[in-house]
Amino acid sequence: MDLLKNRVAVITGGTGALGRAVSECFLEEGGRVAVPWIVEAEVPMFNDRMANRFASSDIFLSKVDLGDEQQVARFVDETVRKMSRIDILINLVGGFWGGKTIADTSIAEWQSMFDLNLKPTFLCCRAIVPVMQKNKYGRIVSVSSRTGLLGAGEFAAYAIAKGAIKTFTASLAEEVLNDNVLVNAIAPSTIDTEANRKAMPNAKHENWVKPEHIARTIAYLCSEQNQITSGAVVPVYGRA
Repeated sequence: MDLLKNRVAVITGGTGALGRAVSECFLEEGGRVAVPWIVEAEVPMFNDRMANRFASSDIFLSKVDLGDEQQVARFVDETVRKMSRIDILINLVGGFWGGKTIADTSIAEWQSMFDLNLKPTFLCCRAIVPVMQKNKYGRIVSVSSRTGLLGAGEFAAYAIAKGAIKTFTASLAEEVLNDNVLVNAIAPSTIDTEANRKAMPNAKHENWVKPEHIARTIAYLCSEQNQITSGAVVPVYGRA
């Protein structure tokens, strides 16, 4: 299939459990991917999944701290040099923490959720949007969460950081619509990953949303089939 033929996508968090599914989907659909990574143990899992299936020239891996604006800027410049342009940005990087009331949450714990979930999205968009505006084409998808849309007691820092992605998405979408850049977000419920299964062994795993299903939703939002949807947050809840 060629839903994303010849499109260049930056996929942050692309070596993670969801990221590997999204990267694989984009490559299967004819795209090329640039994946900044920070967790070294994830790189062999990424390489094993893609091995002998896709051209090495279609994959660019680079170690990048996405909380560091200078490293982000260098990565974007290097991606453009290697792949000529950037058409798509998928903001998957994030982190989860909770289990405390707002009254018991420290400033450091509170700030960590914004640094993990909102700052990389902001820095990557800030660096890549001008490239898209210059080319008069772009697709951006970020990750909120069901908790971010609805709120959750004892998970406030995480929920509010993810909720901020919704407002960020709507704001950026309005700024770049006239440049043919469409900006959306997805809001998953619990994702069916090995780590989540270990953390919640007694849950109904069969009801959780699969990474591959989320990947297909993201691919559609980034494809030519999407000509008008921008500023939206798409629920991807599964049956959980």
